[in-house]
Amino acid sequence: MRIIVAVAGLVSAQKLRLSAALAGHEVGYVDVQAAPDQARAAVTEAEIIFGNVPAGWLAGATRLRWVQLDSAGVDAYLGLNAARPGAPVQLTNLSDFYGRAVAEVALASILAFYRQLPRLMAGQREGRWVKTEVEPGVGQLHGAPVLVLGTGAIGRRLMTLLRAFECEVRGFARRSADAQLHTLAELDAALPSAAVVINTLPHTPETQGLLGRERLARFAPSALLVNVGRGSAVDEAALVEALDAGRLGGAVLDVTQVEPLPAASPLWQHPRVILTQHTGGRFPRESEAKIDVFLGNFARFTRGEPLSGAVDPSRGY
Repeated sequence: MRIIVAVAGLVSAQKLRLSAALAGHEVGYVDVQAAPDQARAAVTEAEIIFGNVPAGWLAGATRLRWVQLDSAGVDAYLGLNAARPGAPVQLTNLSDFYGRAVAEVALASILAFYRQLPRLMAGQREGRWVKTEVEPGVGQLHGAPVLVLGTGAIGRRLMTLLRAFECEVRGFARRSADAQLHTLAELDAALPSAAVVINTLPHTPETQGLLGRERLARFAPSALLVNVGRGSAVDEAALVEALDAGRLGGAVLDVTQVEPLPAASPLWQHPRVILTQHTGGRFPRESEAKIDVFLGNFARFTRGEPLSGAVDPSRGY
């Protein structure tokens, strides 16, 4: 089989590992950013793709049978089979892959916000003793009521971590047995009493704009919004308005509507915003772990077994 590997940043040892594991197959490595023309030509001949290539390229890959994304996000690929004749291409993603890492950055950022770490670090850089300035703003996570939107790998991990702080944690998800809230009416009723609201939901038509102006107005004025799901879930203009008007205590954003965040965005300089710049999913040996997932799925693919992380386009993830 013709296999194209388009995972960015692989080192020689990792490519050797893949080539050895895929011995007997034709394996090519492409760099989508540095050599797009070469990469696109290789993609058209591929039967299997490991990594993320521009979704528009896949229409010309008539031999394609399976795409293993090296991301959790699948938005651009949901229409992959819409106009393709013959057997549909199998699409898999890294579901349940980033749960621990993203949960850690969410928890770290919540604690940083409550303990006033950004202001303390700014005072340190300036050589100023800011103790009396920051102490009135110090909060406490212990025992806080928290809403977690989404009960996938990230949401479940966060709920476990937060319960160690004896937080009153409730999850929101339409169909999950791990959630306590299942409807938007139940979510809206719970928002005013939440100290922290954490979004972990994927991008779907239902989640786009979920936290818009009307729903943000239901938040407690001291509440902290944490978005580690998708930037499309939050109306950023409404978010800034709520922060400026004192109708929201703060925001932690690992994801934004546009990335990189435009230089003109007021979120950069806002005193009650922590930006973690979509670093939440990073962890040591991440590329090795991606290879583990691909090779495990490749073994299933060759045996004709169901693949791990199979994407359901009708659900959007």
